[in-house]
Amino acid sequence: MANRIPFLSGFSFLFNEIRLISRSKLALMSIFLAVLATVLGLKAIDYTNERSLVGLAKTSFTVALGPAQYAAIAGSLLFAVLTLMLLSKDHRNNSTSLLNTSCNYSQLLVFRTAAILSIGIFTVVLGGIALYAVQVFVLEITFDPVVSLSSLLVITLAGIFFTVLICSGLYLITENLDISFLAYSILFFMSIGSSNYLLKWVQTSAVMYSDFGGILPVFKFVLYNRLLWTFVSTGIFAVGLLCRRRYESNLSLSLKLNAKQLWIPVLVLLLLGASLFVYINEPYINRNDSVFKTELKANENVKLTHVSSNVQLFPVNQNLSARVLYEFEKESGIEYIDFITNSGLHIKKFTVNGVEAPNSLKRIKGTDRVRLEVPAESRNVTIDISYAGRLKYPSSIGFPGYISKESIYLLENSHWIFEPLTGSQDMIEIKGSVTAPKNLVMVVPGELTGVLEEHGRKTWEYSALSNDFSPGVFAGNYEVKKMLAGSTEIEFYYSPKHRAYIEALGIENYLINIVSYYEKNIGVYPYQEYPLKIVESSIYKTGGHSTLNIVTVSEYVFNRELGREIGGDSDSFSPDLTSLKDITFVGDMDLLAHEIAHQWWGTGVFVEENPPWSSEGLADYLAYKYITEEFGSYASAYIPAMWKGRVDSMENSYYYANPKMLENLPEKQRQKYEMETRKIELYSQMPMLLLRAEELLGEDSFFIKLSDIYMDYRFKSLSYEEFLSSIGLSEADLDENPVKGKETGTEETAEREAVFDE
Repeated sequence: MANRIPFLSGFSFLFNEIRLISRSKLALMSIFLAVLATVLGLKAIDYTNERSLVGLAKTSFTVALGPAQYAAIAGSLLFAVLTLMLLSKDHRNNSTSLLNTSCNYSQLLVFRTAAILSIGIFTVVLGGIALYAVQVFVLEITFDPVVSLSSLLVITLAGIFFTVLICSGLYLITENLDISFLAYSILFFMSIGSSNYLLKWVQTSAVMYSDFGGILPVFKFVLYNRLLWTFVSTGIFAVGLLCRRRYESNLSLSLKLNAKQLWIPVLVLLLLGASLFVYINEPYINRNDSVFKTELKANENVKLTHVSSNVQLFPVNQNLSARVLYEFEKESGIEYIDFITNSGLHIKKFTVNGVEAPNSLKRIKGTDRVRLEVPAESRNVTIDISYAGRLKYPSSIGFPGYISKESIYLLENSHWIFEPLTGSQDMIEIKGSVTAPKNLVMVVPGELTGVLEEHGRKTWEYSALSNDFSPGVFAGNYEVKKMLAGSTEIEFYYSPKHRAYIEALGIENYLINIVSYYEKNIGVYPYQEYPLKIVESSIYKTGGHSTLNIVTVSEYVFNRELGREIGGDSDSFSPDLTSLKDITFVGDMDLLAHEIAHQWWGTGVFVEENPPWSSEGLADYLAYKYITEEFGSYASAYIPAMWKGRVDSMENSYYYANPKMLENLPEKQRQKYEMETRKIELYSQMPMLLLRAEELLGEDSFFIKLSDIYMDYRFKSLSYEEFLSSIGLSEADLDENPVKGKETGTEETAEREAVFDE
């Protein structure tokens, strides 16, 4: 009978194993390459394929994730080989039987695994020291120990730990080196390729930390993933102990013998149960979020007339509480009103016409919507809803809303204020207040009517009159600069960290030029009574967004490497098309111009989307015209060439030519194809059709007609048929010999980050 290894003897054995492993060439090579990967991760921004990140400034935040990610990938693969080679050496040396009879081989394997884990800790510590030295003394980038070291510990070290435990478990189950490595490889590549953040156990779903938005919005996903895989990897290792072969016995007999040590099967059951519990109760994602639903039907027989809200934001706990009062006018006979909610926010109380009616609320299964019964005979209905909780997201990247200590980002489609699915041809009166810590600068829709301060918190009060209910609020440590473009007052909110780039590049001049161009060619800014607020947002929501008198643009537009001044005086800047930096800058201005154009088309005029017709096509077209005016036709030629390339790709695809075959695709693949096709129709096909209209009518005449349409439909809905009738053309006119874009040979190096959420 094998003897149990005494406690002190076990430690002696552990140190002996560490000593032996540290002399191994394979171990030394693994340590060296993992440390090298850590240092190379500092250049992750330079190696990325994300065009939006080209030339991004390297700061303690933007470089922190790369080393952890690179080291996690390299370290996991290297320690997988190391673990499997060390665990199989007894079998390869034919010494397993001898060890089985001389000691408790299970404990021996546990100590050997612990020795490999110790080498993993040493590797990460060494990587951290090398990272600090290179980052501070070679690259001269500030080192934030909290951000960088927490990433190395939670991402890199955890990834190596999971690898060692998984490989140990797999080898004990199979007792075969090749099969174990093959099984591990499947898990590894599943992690690399999966879109589900819970399965990304090697690295993370986050691409970059925000330079001013803090790391918590994405780091909490990493922490939850690590919790899950702590249970999963330990569970696989425990199953390995249960399956370990005993005395040359087969798997079945070994299972019976190992199961007599009750702690092993009990541990297996506990870990498997914990894994399942953590996976099922994932707290952040709502797969049924309406952000993916583009064709939700609004009840046109119910009109929203007034909304009054009071929202308290608590960044420390990342939650909110709200009370919202809605007033509706409806036709007699209507028995219910639907709301889009956020499944992380729980309704505490609600009344209908001042009367509590808990039984009149029903959740619509498989959605994030609720249905409230209302008196059928009443023409006017008032609904008062109180709710609280933490926001849930449609995905772990690019989410439409978050609350953190450093910044707050709440787009309307995060549904931080529940959205009624009703129609409205009239203006909606919106009043509200938002309360948050006083160190933040809050950007509210419409007009700021008052600011109150009490107990270390501020309350920002606002009011607005809008043809659309799309409230968004944003907060951060902002500087504010006010400008005037024609008759439009502009408020520019940006991080003080990025002031140098903004001033050196003269971005304020471009903002003024963009607004002036639209006022000159389309008409006055639609919300003359409110300032146009242009707000820098975190990188966690790429691209931009436009809502009632607020435009948000991701931070990378204002935070690139400042190697030289590109355009301090915008009038004298001529982009060099051989310079990636210049082309990227033109693309950034194109993104700004696109989002600002939505203030005229999308919020000023509500464009009834019917692909390819949408506000996206109009915004893309006008941004292209502005870029041509600002930088010259040679600098903007890549834009129609980019549109043409996308449309050609769409039209040449098999499923576009054979739409009936789509029925044979799995639902997720079909939805992905339809989403990509729709994106091309809106962002590329429609602006090409508008270019065709300009070609037929002449630029001056087409702009006069656009201006007339804007004035006629301001704060009203505009259909494609109404648009075509107004310009005196038909679909056939535009479809005939459509503009295909200019063949410039220019690569799509400045392709704008497409945002498909407006």
